[in-house]
Amino acid sequence: MITITTLIISNKRYDYLKETIYSLMKFNSNIFIVVNGFNNEIVIFLEEIKLKYQYMNFTILHDKINKSDARNVGVENINTDLIYFLDDDAFIDKNNIQILQEKFETYPLLGVIGGPNLTPINSTKFEKISGIMLSTYLLSWKMSHRYVSIGKDRYTDDSELILCNLAIKKDLFTKYNLKFEKLLHYNEENLLLEELKNNNVKILYSPDLSVYHHRRSSLLPFSLQVFYSGKGRALMTFFIPSSLRLFHLLPSIFIFYLIALYFGKMTFILLFIYLLVSLYNVLFTAILYNINIYDIALMLVITFISHLSYGIGFITGIIQGTIWKIKKIF
Repeated sequence: MITITTLIISNKRYDYLKETIYSLMKFNSNIFIVVNGFNNEIVIFLEEIKLKYQYMNFTILHDKINKSDARNVGVENINTDLIYFLDDDAFIDKNNIQILQEKFETYPLLGVIGGPNLTPINSTKFEKISGIMLSTYLLSWKMSHRYVSIGKDRYTDDSELILCNLAIKKDLFTKYNLKFEKLLHYNEENLLLEELKNNNVKILYSPDLSVYHHRRSSLLPFSLQVFYSGKGRALMTFFIPSSLRLFHLLPSIFIFYLIALYFGKMTFILLFIYLLVSLYNVLFTAILYNINIYDIALMLVITFISHLSYGIGFITGIIQGTIWKIKKIF
């Protein structure tokens, strides 16, 4: 039977972390926590849990470091066959450890498996609607599969997977000398998955392996999340240029189109088409998920803000990556 340890990096989200750990304890999961920056409340809680739950361990980094290096510390401290990465604001409601064991028995040549992160049932209206909109092709294209259980088990790439619900064989880190890239604040797992793909490692998406993941609570943190996602994707292309796809560029092209439109250099017809497509997507999604008609305006705002935020983030990433290249940072 393949051995599995769930790795969680945490710093300050105490209430969410409690929910995450308790959900894993229900299924006797092995847990390893990296406390990234000393937090007295979290440390006391973990010490109490460790006294009564033998399958949990943790290490404390007294000075906070970047997320990638913190994950690398966790990887170095885990010696099981498989490392299951879970965010400290995500939780399980079924035995994902058993599901992972069954999937690796079914697909013995598999190196990586991941699945969707779903919106918790008790989320606020904004959290639910933003989660639903992220699951549409217009906002996320193939990445929409990260936010909804869809289809059957299938081999895939980084576009359908996300680090808050991702399992990787431990020996792959040693075999290919892999680490999470410390220069990336977002998309560090996408870079690592692309490196594994280039080494012909089999990567699986399974709708059965789902978690619940708390969404951003309002428009501003949601916009920042999308911004950093676009920035991370752009920076990733400086490490592996072949990872870039046309749909990654579209929001940035949209930004330049709006600028040209403002200066009278473009026609309004493209904006009119975009608005029609957006309205159709919103109406179709509202009917599909039985969303109140009064929330359609919010859905349209989320659509527009998502494209703007990702596009601006991507452009920012290109600028920063170019500066890194000039300064020979990597």
